[in-house]
Amino acid sequence: MIFALDIGTRKIAGLLVDMDESGKMIVHDVIVREHEHRAMLDGQIHDVEKVARAVSIVKSELESRNNVKLEKVAVALAGRFLKTYFGEASADVSETGEITSDVVTKLELEAVANTMDSVEPNMYCVGYSVVRYELDGMWFKRIEGLKGGKASVKVVATFLPSHVVEAMLSVLRKVNLTITHLTLEPIAAVNITVPEDLRILNIALVDVGAGTSDIAISKEGTIIAYGMVPLAGDEITEAITKNFLLDFSTAEYVKRNLETSEILRVKNILDKEKEIRREDVIKAIEPIVDYMTKQIADEIIELNGGKPQVVMIVGGGAKVPIFASHLAKHLDMDEEFVSLKMAKNLDFVDKTGQIIGSEFITPLGIGYTALTKTGSVFEHVTVNGERVQLIGFRGTYTVWEVLAQMGKDIHSLLGKPGRSVVIEINGNPVVIKGKMPVPASVKINGVEATLRDTVKHGDIIEAGEAIDGEDAKPMLYDLIKPIYLRSIETDKVIEYYPKVKLNGKEVFQNTELHDGDTITYERVTVGEIREFLSQDLIRIEYSVNGVYKEAYAGEVKIFKDDLELRDENTVEPGEELKYALVLNYPKVRDLPEMEKVSIVIKVNGQPTVLTKDGVL
Repeated sequence: MIFALDIGTRKIAGLLVDMDESGKMIVHDVIVREHEHRAMLDGQIHDVEKVARAVSIVKSELESRNNVKLEKVAVALAGRFLKTYFGEASADVSETGEITSDVVTKLELEAVANTMDSVEPNMYCVGYSVVRYELDGMWFKRIEGLKGGKASVKVVATFLPSHVVEAMLSVLRKVNLTITHLTLEPIAAVNITVPEDLRILNIALVDVGAGTSDIAISKEGTIIAYGMVPLAGDEITEAITKNFLLDFSTAEYVKRNLETSEILRVKNILDKEKEIRREDVIKAIEPIVDYMTKQIADEIIELNGGKPQVVMIVGGGAKVPIFASHLAKHLDMDEEFVSLKMAKNLDFVDKTGQIIGSEFITPLGIGYTALTKTGSVFEHVTVNGERVQLIGFRGTYTVWEVLAQMGKDIHSLLGKPGRSVVIEINGNPVVIKGKMPVPASVKINGVEATLRDTVKHGDIIEAGEAIDGEDAKPMLYDLIKPIYLRSIETDKVIEYYPKVKLNGKEVFQNTELHDGDTITYERVTVGEIREFLSQDLIRIEYSVNGVYKEAYAGEVKIFKDDLELRDENTVEPGEELKYALVLNYPKVRDLPEMEKVSIVIKVNGQPTVLTKDGVL
């Protein structure tokens, strides 16, 4: 069962189709819904979210009514900004035996690839048609199942800007659908309306939608050209809007009922009820219809090299009564050979009873091209055992693009960085970043690779999951570094930490920090460091007049860049100082207590006080 989805400018049509043993397509169910708002203009998606909601409604209703889970879809793109290129390829099939469908597909895709040198940057191939097959220089309708020496193919490939394709992919990803078949709307329409046996005739197919009029030309047994005119049904609707002061949806209602109603009762934008006569509407839209059909006729003549034998018109935008006659006039053709093609007249089985008008041609064609696997530009690779078809032929794909097409979330491929922590240190904000993630591991055909490496048709990809980065969990010692004290004698380093307060409370260095914490600390003086290092000096105990005292047997000298520092000098965390312990036993006269020792003597009869400096 194929889920065929036609995302049009005005409507979305979803069909469930398959094929019977005789090769005839069967339509099991169909749902058509209009966009709630003008989320698409001229065939292009302008609001991904709104289009996705409409697609989701169609998908959900089909699932509910048919008790199925829809995960894969066939779609087509409108031809606005369409570019076409011809490509050829040949292959030696002498040792192949019977030519298989895989050989034919590979040959066709090589022909598409051979157009790439001529293609503008950022263009996706969205479909192609085979112009001719040859085997050993002879023309064949098909070469599958034949044997020969040299097989050749010529194709006409269609390209659209990458943003057009990416918008479609975004919509389908949002509703959990994977594309299994992608083509161009005129390719889909021509495949269902102009079977191969009719292509010996010079037929122009014109698919008039709401936003664009797409054109395909058949001649001498093949499709020779595709084209597009950026004028369609919306221009007619807008003409009705302007002439009768109607909102867009009311004008659409008027346009769609011109075939069946002589008088239409509507309410204008001033909320006034009015009757509009069919002949007045025809008169109002005739100038724009005449202009549109002139542009379409000119494009047909340009693509075909002259007027065709027959013009088939499909699509809801062309159902206004005067469209075919004006197109015939500009092509200088009898109106008998320019007419609207109705879906009900095609060769298929309709179990719904709803597939009647020309507006169903394109959705039918999407289903048919998917069932017959024609006109699609997919190559395939295998990812973790799953076969993946590549969308938008460009010659090369990266592992990243393949995984993204599968709907892999960017975070599952690249991972997320760990959370950062912001801390204030002495009034200055400091950011501690989380750890960086480890990207997904990748192998291509068993060889280590990266997400940016390219893959080719048939490659086997093994892809893991990214590992998210760890959140930042800073410790106090990560931010407030110690002062490094290196011994000149031993080269041993001692770490001296300043006193630190965290959110106003004194803490140890192994304290974990959190976002928003505030740290304060004061600069360390050389005097404090000297006092700390003095503990390594020899202690001497003594008593003075019965009072026990302590003193150090030496002193600490502290240097920075070979300059001796004084006690009042300050030191920043993270700095390195050198120090030396100088052994020097104190003398009695050098003891602090001796500062107060004195004697009184008489000099020339006068009493004189001598301090310790005067003691001999």
